[in-house]
Amino acid sequence: MIRLPKILIQVPGTSANLGPGFDLMGLALDLHNQFEFNFSKEITESKTELKNGKPLPFSEKEDLVHQSYLSYFKKFLPSVTPPPYHCKMSLSLPLKGGLGSSASAIVAGLSLAREVHKRLEPTSVPTEPEFTQYLAEFEGHPDNTLPAYLGGFVFAYSTFGERLRYFRKKFPSSVAIFVLTPEFHVSTEESRKTLPKSYATADVIFNLSRIGAWMHFLDKRKFGDLLVGLEDKMHTPYRIPKSSPLFPLAETFAKAGIGYCLSGSGPSLLVFLERKSVKTKQAELEKTVSLVMGEAKIPYSFKRVKPDGFGVRIQFK
Repeated sequence: MIRLPKILIQVPGTSANLGPGFDLMGLALDLHNQFEFNFSKEITESKTELKNGKPLPFSEKEDLVHQSYLSYFKKFLPSVTPPPYHCKMSLSLPLKGGLGSSASAIVAGLSLAREVHKRLEPTSVPTEPEFTQYLAEFEGHPDNTLPAYLGGFVFAYSTFGERLRYFRKKFPSSVAIFVLTPEFHVSTEESRKTLPKSYATADVIFNLSRIGAWMHFLDKRKFGDLLVGLEDKMHTPYRIPKSSPLFPLAETFAKAGIGYCLSGSGPSLLVFLERKSVKTKQAELEKTVSLVMGEAKIPYSFKRVKPDGFGVRIQFK
C-alpha cells in the first residue's frame, strides 16, 4: 500500500447565475471551506467531522465530499477500492445559503480522489478536460463547480450530453462586492419549483441581451454596463416576489442605482458598488440593509468580499 500524505484542500465559495446567466455564469469569492484529509493503515472506514468539534450539520448520506470521492473511483478507477480517510472540515460558507457550499464539497471530494489516483496509478489519471467534464456533470450544471475549481468569473455550459465548454475572466477590480446573507434557508430544489416551465420569447431575448451587457462590462469595466447586465427576467422575479422579505431591498437598490443579484437560488444577495464610491455610499448601504432586515426581524450578515482568482488550493504535509 502506497503511503498517502496529509492533504489540505481549500475551496472558495461561489455565486451562480449572476442575474441573467441562469445555470451559465458563476463567480468565485474569497470565502472558503477547508478540508483536511488524513490517511493511515489504522483508518478502516472514512469519517468526516468538524474541526471545531461541533456535530455535523448534515447526515452521513448527505456527505457530498465522500459521495463525490467514491464516485470518482467508480468512474476513473473502478478496479481500485478507494482508500478510507478521516476528514476535518472548517466551514465558512452557509449551508443552503446560495454561496456554493455543496459545490465546495464536490470539488474537494473529486480533487482529493484525483490526488490519490496520481499516487496509486499515475498513468491512468484523467486529463484536465475529462476531469472538468465530470466535475460539471456531477452537479448537473457547472456554474458553481467550475468557478470553485478554477477561480474568477466563469461562463460554462454542458447541455444534452455535449462536451463542456467554458471561458474564465478576471472580475474587474473597479467594482466592490458585498454579500448579504439572511439567516433563513432556501432549498434549491424547492426554489426551482417556483420557476415557470416555459418563458415568453421577449423574456428570453431580454436575458440574452443582459448576458451581452455582462460581457461588455468584463471587457470595458464600466459600472453602468454591470447595472444593465444584472437585470433578469428568468429567475429573480420568481425567487424574490413581492411577498419576499428581500423584495423591499431589491426595490431600494434598483432605485438607488446599486447593483444586486441573488446568489444562486438565494437567500444570499450579492451587492455591487463602484469602488470609488464605497467611502460615500457604504454607510448608507449598511443602514438601508439594517432597516429592512430589522423590520422583517431577520438576522443577517453583511460584509465586503473580494473575488477569488485562484480556485481550489491543494497542499500536502
